[in-house]
Amino acid sequence: MLLELSEVLACPRCGPPQVMVAVVHESVGHRVTRGFLGCPTCDSRFPIEERVVHLQPQGSGEQPEASSPSRVSLAAESAMLIGAVLDLAQGSGYVLVGPELSEMADAVASVAERWEVVSLGGGRPAHMAPSANISRIIPPAGGSLPVLPGRFGSAALAGDPTPDRVRQYAAALRPLGRLAIVAPGPGSVGAMREAGLDLVAGDERVAVASRRA
Repeated sequence: MLLELSEVLACPRCGPPQVMVAVVHESVGHRVTRGFLGCPTCDSRFPIEERVVHLQPQGSGEQPEASSPSRVSLAAESAMLIGAVLDLAQGSGYVLVGPELSEMADAVASVAERWEVVSLGGGRPAHMAPSANISRIIPPAGGSLPVLPGRFGSAALAGDPTPDRVRQYAAALRPLGRLAIVAPGPGSVGAMREAGLDLVAGDERVAVASRRA
């Protein structure tokens, strides 16, 4: 996990705007390989093991957020498509990748070299080496998205997410940030508009909308 990521993650128990403090046991540069995130308000601790952050409260028995049944298998060209529609060749910041795309987050990271890709849930494919610019987060089951609002430059989902889920990802975007939904379902464009986003483009491959300035 990138150490600075603690500044944009919210405590899963307290919710935004409560941030957490990173306690580092082992690190490589600015990458925390072992330690924990601690909440100074509720005293919860969330372990960081082998670079992965586990945001389920310890001893809770919670399971990671389930991936969408419409899991999308991304080829390298599809990762290029996401990079293009989110304009990841320009600028820098954080990109939030939903759990249904987590296995393909490294492919997205490879085309977004100046961005930190924050992948929610799952792990990388065994055949793929870990990317230098990716942080993996195992989120708590259900509840709100464990991030602070307005901190992400881009985000990506897949399938036909619920309107509430689209609203949460839209709220995570900074002004003019973009949300892409890969292989969008019939309700995706409407959910984007309901979340206050302006549609940029949409077809059967991807729908893209931007947060207003």
